[in-house]
Amino acid sequence: MATANPPAKDLAKRLSTRLASYKLTDAAITRLTDRLLIDGLVMHRWNPCAVGICIDYFTDKTPDLDMFRKRGVAGLEVFPYGIIDWDRWHVRVGFEVDELQGKVINQVARGAGF
Repeated sequence: MATANPPAKDLAKRLSTRLASYKLTDAAITRLTDRLLIDGLVMHRWNPCAVGICIDYFTDKTPDLDMFRKRGVAGLEVFPYGIIDWDRWHVRVGFEVDELQGKVINQVARGAGF
């Protein structure tokens, strides 16, 4: 499992490649990259979903949910790992992406949704 997020430039390139079929503009990719990189949370997996982009983050600290307040979040789930000591957290976030709305329905039907 990764211990750090990729640099913004690398993430933007990966988003652009992965989302090429949705024909997002460079400006939309840049805005999305800025919203997805969150200090203290490490991205593990991301996919287009019914709300836009759904991301699985991990952290070793209790997540501060206020950090999502102004990021266009449509859904948020937090799962503690560990039984005796909650030393790791899985945070699943669904980010709204206007440019993807209505275009990702087929993938959600195949199980890639939030």
